[in-house]
Amino acid sequence: MDTTLEQSYINQTPLSYRRKKGQYFTPPHIAEVMVEWLVPTEPATILDPAVGTGIFPRALNQRIPGTISNWEIYDIDESFIHPLESVGLDMYHQDFLQSDWEKLFDGILANPPYFKLSNHNHKEELLKTFEEKLGVRLPGNTNIYNLFILKCLEQLNVNGRAAFIVPSDFLNADYGQHIKAYLLEHKLLDYVVITDYQLSWFEEATTTSAILLCSREETKDIVEFINVQSDSQMKNFKEFLQRVDYSKPYGKSFAYHELNPSIKWRHYYQDSLLETYKNLRPFHEFGKAKRGIATGANDFFCLSESERIEWGLDREVTVPCLIKAYQASEPFFTWENWESLKHDDHPVYVLQVKQEHEQHHVVQRYIQYGEEHHFHQRYLTKHRNPWYKPELREPAPILFRVFNRSSLQFIRNEAGIMHLTSFHGLYIHEYFMHEIDVIMAYFLTDVAKELMKESRREYGKGLLKFEPNDLNQSWVVDFERIEEKEKDQIRELYTSIRQERAFSRDELLSRLNKMFIKILKR
Repeated sequence: MDTTLEQSYINQTPLSYRRKKGQYFTPPHIAEVMVEWLVPTEPATILDPAVGTGIFPRALNQRIPGTISNWEIYDIDESFIHPLESVGLDMYHQDFLQSDWEKLFDGILANPPYFKLSNHNHKEELLKTFEEKLGVRLPGNTNIYNLFILKCLEQLNVNGRAAFIVPSDFLNADYGQHIKAYLLEHKLLDYVVITDYQLSWFEEATTTSAILLCSREETKDIVEFINVQSDSQMKNFKEFLQRVDYSKPYGKSFAYHELNPSIKWRHYYQDSLLETYKNLRPFHEFGKAKRGIATGANDFFCLSESERIEWGLDREVTVPCLIKAYQASEPFFTWENWESLKHDDHPVYVLQVKQEHEQHHVVQRYIQYGEEHHFHQRYLTKHRNPWYKPELREPAPILFRVFNRSSLQFIRNEAGIMHLTSFHGLYIHEYFMHEIDVIMAYFLTDVAKELMKESRREYGKGLLKFEPNDLNQSWVVDFERIEEKEKDQIRELYTSIRQERAFSRDELLSRLNKMFIKILKR
């Protein structure tokens, strides 16, 4: 399929602009699969609510010639108007979310924009409208593509079909519960096609994708989940759609009443370790995960030693802190590690101005510098009073890296310093703090990390992310089911790993892992 329009736009438009607008263009082979879902219904009226360069109308016209005139298309970027006119398409230069809700369509194909609703100029107005139309108050942290899906499906005609290419994170995120509940309540969902998180359909976006194939047909009782791990498997699924006979399941099938919108839907399309192990409890029964300090302007609040000295800032107002994820690459972070970062002039302090420091000349001069450079007008800072006082957090005994790839990273915060949002803090309940070495030893093992991955959010190219609540709801070994003799052995291994003595660390970790697997299986 010809992608000249897409390549021309990409070459002429900065990546920063496209990301701000949430523009990620659908690959042709994905557009062809989505088009195939519409073909059997021969739709007379078709909607694309975020048309971009028009790959869906072009793909459908290639499959069924003469359908270009059947489309109603929207986009807020006027630069698409002339390229679309060149292929016979007239675009409404308008935000689809603020357009009429009454018109119905036989077919809908969409790759909605991908950005947070909080960045939309009419956030509150949209939330109010959706609550009035759907009876649901959507969370303010939802992504804009969720609103596109809901409005599109409200405008899907009886016996109509719709296909969406969207990030898959809503399937496993708290904010996705509303849209999953809507899909189930109205029996709109037929197929959920999910990519393996190592595969990315969008080169410029770090997100894992899902194709939602929907229809408004009364006879439907089953939803199928299909894992796609390669482009060849996607081609096979396209051929399945072309056969039109869907009587034989292609993926994992579930009746509508078996699907729960309140849980992570990963359990429906991926094998779960929870079926293998026993003696598990949610982490929140032993501790609580909290995000790190959000300054709102790291360039102002985070300083290196040379910057602190240059400004003459006293150490009373600059507190030792882990700023970036790279600064803690080992499972133990000591005061010596922090001193080494300071010596190499990495940013290692966060500004913490207390009331008694506000009148200091040096502090006032630094605050004035921040205002001259408009740091006080950033999104977070402008909502703080005073703007130069970020939130406080107690140092967490265990840190968890927010973004991970092949393996999850837990860090024992032996230095006892604060951390920013590159890490979540694991605060162990006081009742279990005497078991901190046993708890940290568990988090060092492969089995702990694999169980924790059950709660992950998947992004493209193997990137995994966790929010604090993902960690709080994740399953861990029941530390109260570990016998005292076993705890002594675990502590001994942990101390050896910490000191790297007796054997290599890998061998010690292997022994520790086997111990916890034994506990989890008994």
